[in-house]
Amino acid sequence: MGGLSLAARQLGMCLVAGVDTEPQALLTFEENFGEGCAIEGSVGGKTVLEKCSAALRERGAADAPLVIVSGPPCQGFSAAGSRKANDKRNKVLLAVARAIKALRPRCALVENVDALLAEKHAARLRDFRRHLGEANYHIFNVVLSAKDYGVPQKRERAFFLITPEPLNATTITARLAELKQPEITVGACIGDLPDAPPRGDTYDDEAESGGIPNHLAMRHSVAVMAKIAAIPQGGGPMSYRKLRPDRPANTLFSGHRAPPAHYFYPRSITVREAARLQGFPDTFLVRGSFSNQMQQVTNAVPPPLAKAVLRALLESCGIAVPCDNAV
Repeated sequence: MGGLSLAARQLGMCLVAGVDTEPQALLTFEENFGEGCAIEGSVGGKTVLEKCSAALRERGAADAPLVIVSGPPCQGFSAAGSRKANDKRNKVLLAVARAIKALRPRCALVENVDALLAEKHAARLRDFRRHLGEANYHIFNVVLSAKDYGVPQKRERAFFLITPEPLNATTITARLAELKQPEITVGACIGDLPDAPPRGDTYDDEAESGGIPNHLAMRHSVAVMAKIAAIPQGGGPMSYRKLRPDRPANTLFSGHRAPPAHYFYPRSITVREAARLQGFPDTFLVRGSFSNQMQQVTNAVPPPLAKAVLRALLESCGIAVPCDNAV
């Protein structure tokens, strides 16, 4: 959807292209990053890499420091996903390594769930490191929590900082500690949003509620609303687990599980509320079908977290950070 891309833009970087196999995610990317070329296809495909190279030439960016940012699908590694070693989405991690080898960026940032560092995935990580090592890149990995970087959500993620020269672990760790932000609660994040009306029979992905984009609710039956109303804050099953306003949210999931329930209103949170809990501003518009929008948002990398890690990476490589203003 563009969490890493938004972080890059907030740091003043120029977006050249975005790659994904999911057409609806590309709709969102095109909506928010019109300056970039949206490329549909596998990141490891020859044609896609040729399109990326062409986009660089067309933008006249050949002489500027190239940075690749990527959040490969995590469902095959995550405890909340398939956890299957043969999940075809797991192969995207190696495809990203091959893309880095082919495009030769000044540095790269790859994000995934921290479960990727578990022993059962050691062979895949060795292949990842081997591919990049063959291209004379070094990897420094670190696990960070989004709640420590201005995101109202407990979301542990692994980041792989990829550079031509080895990073100093002490220096980069200290810099990441300096970039930490005060903790934000759910209530402080979404408490000012009004209640959201349920979406209609015909859904328009450009519809707004009171001038707020993506703020339409799922249509619950009376029985489901009563069930949600009876759940105590912080309680409930994985489906409709109710948020607590005085704490950061737990990790937001997508897929077969319903999004968490609002701490006050008897309904699931809206796409806009989920986007805020991921650290996206209200100016960031989510496109696609109603059901797919929530999946896009919950799969995204929280921009404030990505911004901190990307800043530390750029600084370590001697790349000037052009801008320090949040969008």
